[in-house]
Amino acid sequence: MAQPWGWFGPASLAVLLAISIPSLYGAERSGSVSGVVQVSSGAPAVGAMVKVRNLGVGLTVSVISREDGRFTVPDLPAGSYTIQAMGGGFQSDPNAAVEVSAGQAGTKSLTLSHRQNWIEAMTSSQFAARMPEGDGKDLIVSLCTHCHKDGLYKIVSRRMNREDWGEALRKMETNVFGNTHPVELTDRDRKVILDYLAKYYGPDTPPLDPERDMAKTWITGAAAKNVVTEYDLPPGASPHDVAVDAQGICWVAESRPGVIGRLDPQTLTYTRIPIPETKANTEKRSVSAAHALALDEQGRLWLSDHRTPNPRAVQYDPKTGKFTFYPYPAPKRPEESADVNTIRIHPNGTVWFTDLGSDQILRLNPATKDFTQIPVPAGLRSKIKAHPYGMAIDGDGWIWFAEYETDKMGRIDAKSGEVTEYDLATPRAYPRRMGTDANGNVWFGEYGGVGKLGRVDRRTAKITEYPTPIKYSGAYSVSVDTKRNLIWVSELIADQIARFDPRTKTFVEYPLPTHYSSVRRIEADPSRPHRVWYSGNNTNKVGYLDVLE
Repeated sequence: MAQPWGWFGPASLAVLLAISIPSLYGAERSGSVSGVVQVSSGAPAVGAMVKVRNLGVGLTVSVISREDGRFTVPDLPAGSYTIQAMGGGFQSDPNAAVEVSAGQAGTKSLTLSHRQNWIEAMTSSQFAARMPEGDGKDLIVSLCTHCHKDGLYKIVSRRMNREDWGEALRKMETNVFGNTHPVELTDRDRKVILDYLAKYYGPDTPPLDPERDMAKTWITGAAAKNVVTEYDLPPGASPHDVAVDAQGICWVAESRPGVIGRLDPQTLTYTRIPIPETKANTEKRSVSAAHALALDEQGRLWLSDHRTPNPRAVQYDPKTGKFTFYPYPAPKRPEESADVNTIRIHPNGTVWFTDLGSDQILRLNPATKDFTQIPVPAGLRSKIKAHPYGMAIDGDGWIWFAEYETDKMGRIDAKSGEVTEYDLATPRAYPRRMGTDANGNVWFGEYGGVGKLGRVDRRTAKITEYPTPIKYSGAYSVSVDTKRNLIWVSELIADQIARFDPRTKTFVEYPLPTHYSSVRRIEADPSRPHRVWYSGNNTNKVGYLDVLE
């Protein structure tokens, strides 16, 4: 049943079985656009990003101009597009249009004659690079970029006295602004941040200067050899996790309306599958909210539905359309509630969950529907939440998880449930999501203001950290191309996806066309080793990066 983009309320979710949004532009993607990008003097613009966008169907494809300024945007469906180039702080006419016909190559030349909107052009990592050094800088980058959907700009552009900055911090600690958790600050952290903001962003501090502060970005070298394709999802979808099956189908956890999305990149069809509602123990009607997402060996989806009065794990079989539900056990402490961030499927058939809301790891036996609750030791010892976040299973079947608040890696014996913890060498690393490489070793992103990718040797438990080229990268989600053993990591603060080669110890960072996307999950495509998928949580987009090699 064809439907326009839109949010589906609780009543419609209960009734509809699946909502398919058919391809509005056909499955054939044989058109292209070529041309030349120039600077205002007429010289070729090398390393400019060129974006073509079909507003009617929500498709955007971007490439980088080559050494002679030339570009080609391939694999486009027929239709009307806008086209724009940007680089070095300048952009071409934003209203330029081009027609694409099936099997034909359209042409368009572009001149970088307009100043870019510098706020849109900048990333949070670039704003961070312009912040004065001081004890509070890393804390602000680590703790405040998680929720501010417009990045650091709103913080560093303000000029307030100490009292007003203090009030702003209090709001951050008490108001979740649509996110799961408010910011948790120690007394020391609060003082350090407040001292920094009052000193460097007080009423007498000069305002930001676009001419002085704007980044003049060109994309060259290996980073320029890519094509990025983005799809607009329905308003309010807020995609959190993506997973890619063996056929290259991208599955999406839409976190706001509680919907599973299915995107076929060949037919360009997006199907929405509502998660059936749960009955609340109160008169208030419950609404499902998908969050974590994983695929098992049988191609079944496992999701966390954690914003209902009765949080639960959800299994969905695409072959049969059947849903199976596994209610989470009650937390040990009544003031807590389940908040699952990551799901992993063990080779022995058990399903594992990081429950940061209740500070525990959950193990599910699907055959019996029994859960085992494994508390995080660091949280019990310190009486603060360790916040278990990412998870990965190494080559020997050990379960590893990241402790976001305590800067530790935890390891669990899958049989006994015994937990061993290992300290990270870098304080305030704030480790996030994890993946396993072809050799069975575990990798994780360090989101804090440290800019590092971490590796755990499965045999020795030794932890090695590799600095990303940009310090304030916001390394977050990790996925591995196991065919070539290349490590992918999303750089949430820098709006990039980076690829790390463990053999050469080198990174390539690929800029994304949409800033402030808040990429919470990336997934290497098992059917296309040069492709990695990602979710744009803040921008209602799902996309993939193809590396040209």
